[in-house]
Amino acid sequence: MNNKSVRIIVGTISVAVSLFLAWRIGLWLEPAPAQQGPKSVVATGNMAKRPPFASGKVSEQLAYELHRVKQSEDGKIFEGVGLVRFDIRQEELKPVVQSMLKELQKKIPHLQRIHLFIRPSLDCPACTIAEVSSQQGNTVLKFGIPSLAQIYANNAQIGNLSPSGEKIDRPRLSLPDRESFSGGLAVVMAMDAARKKSPALTDDQLLEQAATATGVSYVVAKKYLDFMRSYFTGDTFGSETFPFDQR
Repeated sequence: MNNKSVRIIVGTISVAVSLFLAWRIGLWLEPAPAQQGPKSVVATGNMAKRPPFASGKVSEQLAYELHRVKQSEDGKIFEGVGLVRFDIRQEELKPVVQSMLKELQKKIPHLQRIHLFIRPSLDCPACTIAEVSSQQGNTVLKFGIPSLAQIYANNAQIGNLSPSGEKIDRPRLSLPDRESFSGGLAVVMAMDAARKKSPALTDDQLLEQAATATGVSYVVAKKYLDFMRSYFTGDTFGSETFPFDQR
């Protein structure tokens, strides 16, 4: 086989691989349809790629961005999304939220009500870290991610019997790392893309397609999905109410 034939074969293989990767990435990044429900009032796709309304940081490790998604006609109500790092701890949320509220008050002094969804800065609309409502000097912070104590308590109950005598079977919680988050994000995005194309598919069928699209086994894809659904819940892990001086 001469050098020209080798170059043709290598070139053909390279083009085929490039087309395959382009198809897979296109499937991952295909926008999902707008969801309906109380946790999907605002659309946040590609939010992290837009210029922020405001930004700030509590420390070098606790930076954030604020994006406005809805404004009242009189400008007294702010509804938006706060973006933070994906592995923020529950105990870090309160100081970040307090800083966000102060930054908003500086930008819009006449604000009377603020409603925020706190989400990861890696563009995951399905991942709600916390929900914040602030008005009349009081702020309610609903935790969508568990504390270390809640993680330990959850995992300690797995396999035990409930008060009704049933064996407790639930996903094991852990702090997110880059592998679990990036893998979970890819699976969630692939499922949303498959759901858009074929709305009649069941969750298991969607997960099978997501596993194929992301190049992992069904078991691994389910592990990633279970992690995303059990860790980023929106408001499952309690709440805290604290005063906020709006002056």
